[in-house]
Amino acid sequence: METKAEILQLLQQYIVQYPAEKQDVQGYIDFVSEHEGDQLFDRKNFNGHITASAFIINNEANALLLLKHKALNRWLQPGGHVDRSDSSLMNAALREAEEETGISLADLIPVDLTVFDFDSHFIPENRRKQEPGHYHHDIRFLFKCSKPGAIDIAKEESTDSTWMNFEDLVNHEDFGRVVRKTKSLIDIK
Repeated sequence: METKAEILQLLQQYIVQYPAEKQDVQGYIDFVSEHEGDQLFDRKNFNGHITASAFIINNEANALLLLKHKALNRWLQPGGHVDRSDSSLMNAALREAEEETGISLADLIPVDLTVFDFDSHFIPENRRKQEPGHYHHDIRFLFKCSKPGAIDIAKEESTDSTWMNFEDLVNHEDFGRVVRKTKSLIDIK
C-alpha cells in the first residue's frame, strides 16, 4: 500500500496534471497530512478515511458504468474501502470493481497509470452499522472495459447497473466533470 509520503506525492502529481482542481484537492492534502499509517484507511476512523474507486468506460469510450448503490440510493461508480491486503490504491479500486460488477480483472485496462480523480464526500450516519456520519476521501482511477458484457452486481451493495452514455452525463452534477476529463484524456492518448 502507498505510504503517506507516496499519497502526498500522488496528490502533487495530480495538481500538476489538473491545476484548476488545486483548491478542491487541498482538503484531501490536509487530511493525509494530519493522519498516519492505518488511520488513513481505517473505516472506523470517523474523522474520515481514504477509499478507492474505478470509473469504468466501455471499449468505445462513450459510456460509463454506474451502479445503483443500495444504502445511498444513488448512481455511483464501483468502489469502496481499502483493505490491508490491497497492494496499492489502484489494486483496491480494481478489487472493488471486480467484486461489485463481476467484470474480470483481465478485462479492466487502466487508461492511465496515474490517479484520474479525487473527491471527498460526506457519508451519512448508518445506524445499522453503528457508524456516525463521516467523510470518504476517494482516490479514483480510470479503466476501459474490453468486454462490457453482462454485469453481475453484488446484490448486497447495489440494486442495478447501467452503461450511461456520455452525452446523457455531460451536464450531470456528479459525472459531468468525469466525462469531460475522460474525453480530454482519451483525445490525448
